[in-house]
Amino acid sequence: MPSNSPRPELLGLQEPRVRTLPRSRVDSLIDDVLDICDLANIQCDPWQEGGLEAVASIDADGQWAATEFGILVSRQQGKGNILLPYELAHLFLWPREDGAPKLIGHTAHEGATAREAFRRARRIILASPVLRAELVGGGKQTAQGVTGISTGNGNWAIELKNGNRLVFFTRTGSAGVGVSFDVLIVDEAQHSPLTILEALLPATDASPNKQVLFTGTVPKEDQDGEYFEGLRDRGRKGGFDRTGWIEHTPVGSDDPDTAAEIDLGSPQAWREANPGLGIRLAWKTVQDDWDRMGQTNPDAFARQRLSIWPSRRAEATVKLSELDLEVWKRHARDDAGVIGEGVVLSLALGRGGGYATIGKAVRVDTETIAVEHHRTDRGTMWIADEIKQVRDELGAVLVVLDPKNAAAVLSSLDRAGIKYLGMNLDEIAAAHTLFIEYVNAGLVPHRPQDEVTKSLEFATTRNIGRAGVTWEQSDPQKPVTMAQAVTWALWGVLKSEASVKTPTPPPPAAQVVTRDTGGNGPETNLAIARF
Repeated sequence: MPSNSPRPELLGLQEPRVRTLPRSRVDSLIDDVLDICDLANIQCDPWQEGGLEAVASIDADGQWAATEFGILVSRQQGKGNILLPYELAHLFLWPREDGAPKLIGHTAHEGATAREAFRRARRIILASPVLRAELVGGGKQTAQGVTGISTGNGNWAIELKNGNRLVFFTRTGSAGVGVSFDVLIVDEAQHSPLTILEALLPATDASPNKQVLFTGTVPKEDQDGEYFEGLRDRGRKGGFDRTGWIEHTPVGSDDPDTAAEIDLGSPQAWREANPGLGIRLAWKTVQDDWDRMGQTNPDAFARQRLSIWPSRRAEATVKLSELDLEVWKRHARDDAGVIGEGVVLSLALGRGGGYATIGKAVRVDTETIAVEHHRTDRGTMWIADEIKQVRDELGAVLVVLDPKNAAAVLSSLDRAGIKYLGMNLDEIAAAHTLFIEYVNAGLVPHRPQDEVTKSLEFATTRNIGRAGVTWEQSDPQKPVTMAQAVTWALWGVLKSEASVKTPTPPPPAAQVVTRDTGGNGPETNLAIARF
């Protein structure tokens, strides 16, 4: 080691504390990534190469082993040397199998972060004659700018002659929606609200070989990091076919008890959480942070500099709603299928229209109502035909849905002649309350359907104005539509019963009143006779 290099004991550890690879992995395309690094003159640290080797894992079919991969590392470590080589390899080296142009999306929470990532990519490509030559128009300088590179109106994009594109954008409620990505990079993943990612992530579903890479730091309490937290939990648990996870954190930082005992001022803890220490991050910078924050705000130091992010305690994660899952499980019966007269169907769509669920319910006796998951599938084009077929087969009396949730398919239902009852907010909240009451009272028999139990187990709730609450996802990887469907179907049964009116008896048959039959005799006054 050169004499001017930092002492080894002052360098960050290059091996992550947690490195979970997908079970489907058989090899890695790391050599391709290192080739593109040579062309782009990017020098990677060992920990960065290790991260790239893991992300570039492939399965036995040559597909990406991980459809989702997360990296947790504190700021200023140089994670850009993971993201940029990964993006350049997709852009220049890894075409789609069907020959179609590939679209790579890089999204960040802050516009400045996305813009800076774009500027670095542009600078690296333009500095390499080999890479620049692949841009549309050869990357020539024109009066409008460099060909193959777009910068106007926040449209930051790089396009090659073969049609491959790398686009940079910020995450909003609509950004990326309606676009089909092959690869998606979610930077600043600590800002990952479910409402946005549920709309954005389905944008990769149409890709024959998709992958989503998340990189971020520990979220603050007021940040929407639900999805990143769910990915963290899956990564720490391991054993998933298509999930990968890496985190550079101090030993014991994932357990709530041992995390509380970590010496935040320990140089060893600093090394474990900062792989760029002594390389890209000066030791004195961390020391200054500790001197400044150690007494006044140690929690912020633990989060920002050491990436200490304990997993939630088991008791905090089991109870996400008032539903008694044990009661629900006890009333699973093989003979509890939804058949007979009075069947009600329900429809619930996943956010973004990526998938949908049809549920069923029927009155069993004076107290119980059976519910059932009928079908969940991708897309929406199958829904109208399926509902029509099931309705005709079972003689369903009602189809219930949330018009806002199902807005994308209402026109197709209308064209198919399917009549449906739209629920308002008060009714959606009432349906939730009634379902909880019926289940907890043991009045909802159902067939053993593990997918419904899981949906109810991982479903949390959200407020819907003054009306009350309804189901909400705690993790986008665990659909809530099955919980919604059985809930709404049970409400539909109660609604259909309440709508049945007692028939009014017909009036008596008309009679001809004569002097002989109309009263007390021939003197009856016909003007006041009772008809």
